[in-house]
Amino acid sequence: MALQTAQSPALYGLSSEWERVPAYRHPADYEEDNLPKDPRQWTREDVANWLNYVTSVHNLPKVPASRFHMNGKALCLMSPSMFLSRVPLGGKLLYKDFQLRLCAAMYRRS
Repeated sequence: MALQTAQSPALYGLSSEWERVPAYRHPADYEEDNLPKDPRQWTREDVANWLNYVTSVHNLPKVPASRFHMNGKALCLMSPSMFLSRVPLGGKLLYKDFQLRLCAAMYRRS
């Protein structure tokens, strides 16, 4: 008995579900965002600009700057759950974006 293979891959779920999931964009793929490359050097204004920039790139709801009224060093101390408590919709993405920027700054070769 021979097994038959499908001509196309099987899709699970509705196609409209998959179209709604936005693809994550790596910070290195962004257009110039005018932020210092090292997030540890960010001021409160830089953090507010970062929030506005990332939420607009990923079509997230606007995040009130008062939820992140801190500098970059304070952001470094935040856990994923702290991001989620401040931004339930998009907190994981903000955390990931910040960590990618931080790692890129820490491991950048001079």
